[in-house]
Amino acid sequence: MRSLILIAVYLSKDISKRWLETPGAVLARVLIAVSLCLLFLLMQAGFILGEKAIQKKIESFGINSMILRTSPSGNGTLRPELSALFEPLAEDGLFFPFSFLFSLAELSSGEKVRVVVYGEDALPALSEIIVGFDRLPTDAFLLAHGYPESLIERVQLRDHFFDSVVVYPPPVLRFVTLSKPVLFIPASKIDAIGLKGMQESLFYVSDEPGKLDQVIESMEAVLEEEGFQRYNLTSPVQWVGELKELKQTRIKAQALGGAFVGLLVILIFGSIAVFEYRQNIFATALFKSFGLSSLHLAIRYLVESLVLLGVAFYCAVLLAEFTHEFVFVLAGFDSGLVALDQVNPYQLSDQSVLLAILGVAGFVSVLPVFLGLCKPVGKSLG
Repeated sequence: MRSLILIAVYLSKDISKRWLETPGAVLARVLIAVSLCLLFLLMQAGFILGEKAIQKKIESFGINSMILRTSPSGNGTLRPELSALFEPLAEDGLFFPFSFLFSLAELSSGEKVRVVVYGEDALPALSEIIVGFDRLPTDAFLLAHGYPESLIERVQLRDHFFDSVVVYPPPVLRFVTLSKPVLFIPASKIDAIGLKGMQESLFYVSDEPGKLDQVIESMEAVLEEEGFQRYNLTSPVQWVGELKELKQTRIKAQALGGAFVGLLVILIFGSIAVFEYRQNIFATALFKSFGLSSLHLAIRYLVESLVLLGVAFYCAVLLAEFTHEFVFVLAGFDSGLVALDQVNPYQLSDQSVLLAILGVAGFVSVLPVFLGLCKPVGKSLG
């Protein structure tokens, strides 16, 4: 046991002595490994943030919800109203037909807001969504954050003025409001004003999880049959497919990126290890003559390689954390999502792939040295 300790101490001193003699070779290996690890970490973080962004959207809007927006018919052909066409959906979920007015309303603060027009067929859904809807003092109401609830807000729409009551936006309508102030006005008031130009839409939340895919397919078939050529049908269900594809792409990218990192580590670390071995072949032969086995010397090269890779990995993680917010805000990610206290893609538990790649690459890079150490002393010197 004592001899093993002495051997370990001696080989450690040999490693430190070599590093002091050739600091350029040590620094080159570390910097190259840091650069490769940093690229891999940032690539992996980009995929993780992309997945979190999609998950956040799905959780925000609800997995069983969908919204349909149609455009006016360009050729003037008559089409059935969405509320009548898909009325049977009301039996299996929340059914809210409405229209977006092309004109914007102006609040007393001067802020411009979108206008949603609802008819009598939307009243059951609004009564279910908005607590106390039947007791609102006005039939026009403003869904908005940052305003005192129940405040009476004076609103201008074209040359007409009327009162609306502020209502706190229910979470289920995030798909409609997109977290922005939206004014809801009954269709009767819009008809009285005489405004035209609306985008007919439909919001639906299914009561039965897992059936929304079939509902969307059926709706698309009906829309094409009825001559709706331009429409947009959006649902978090579609984002679930995107999330799965993104995860599969991340696995492929990790495999390709890992192979690239591993190959370069093997080539660079292996070349330098072989060069150092040949440069110090007489000292190696002397060690063997003193009783050190090839295994001890092989472990020495392996430990040196793994220590340098470990230092490079640690430095790359620190550098990735330091540049994380700047890089991904610049890449277009939401500033709240890139905060490391919210999502930290550099935790050690998430780096098993990179650590495995570095470990395997470090071992393979010193295999030529292992083979040279297995030769008899006479052949090595010859």
